[in-house]
Amino acid sequence: MFKNIFLASYPKSGNTWLRAIILSALQQKNIINIKDLSKIRLLSDKMNFTSFKNKIYEKKGLIDYDWMSKNIILCQKKLNENTKYNFFFKTHSVRHKSFTNETVNAGFIYIVRDPRDVVVSLSNFSGINLDEAINQVVFNKQLMTNANGARELVSNWELNIKSWLEYKSVPCLFIRYEDLLIKPNNIIFKIIAFINIITNKNILNNKKNIDKIIKNTSFKTLQFQEISNGFDEASKHSKFFRSGTLNQWKGILSNTQVQIIDNNLQPLMKYFNYIY
Repeated sequence: MFKNIFLASYPKSGNTWLRAIILSALQQKNIINIKDLSKIRLLSDKMNFTSFKNKIYEKKGLIDYDWMSKNIILCQKKLNENTKYNFFFKTHSVRHKSFTNETVNAGFIYIVRDPRDVVVSLSNFSGINLDEAINQVVFNKQLMTNANGARELVSNWELNIKSWLEYKSVPCLFIRYEDLLIKPNNIIFKIIAFINIITNKNILNNKKNIDKIIKNTSFKTLQFQEISNGFDEASKHSKFFRSGTLNQWKGILSNTQVQIIDNNLQPLMKYFNYIY
């Protein structure tokens, strides 16, 4: 049985860009259409539970979160059995013990982003002020998101990352959003090598192919496509591919706001070299 592979992250950390890179590598196309990104969908999607007859729903029509949590590993087993290849899923969920395990999961790639930039991006995307965004990213352990008829427990930036760092029974690759921007050749080489190791893929991992992937999935390319054709994952407050730059928090966050983030997230920010 083939097992799934997760592309995991806290929201607004580059997961969509990572999906584009992986699709470009897998499909070997000259141009990636951003509408193709739906091919790597959320695991927490009601579509994935179509075969279940005993679903329980909440008042808003969402699949009941507790029911889904009890059935999500079985859901992965069913999905794996119906595929002839390793299936990629996107997730922003914390990796609690009932979310996934080595019986259904072949491994995962986790993309991390500086939480100070996550705050700025989240504020713009969600239409909330910076203090509200800081509260979500730093303090809200019960934060949940909903999309496509199901919910995910995201929690805060620290607990989300910790939950995946502690998942050691499968191969994993942690990458930083910032490194993907600064040295894309090196990071994409690592991504392809990782995928080739844990799957039966044999993706070309030479400079020519990597350069093509970089060109096809550059932020400007994706941004232009969104402007031209729209993107389902954009919000009413902001384009999805809005800025994509490093250190955008400088000049936007106050010193007090920066201190709140740094002081509360210090261990992991040091671990990923965001502060020293």
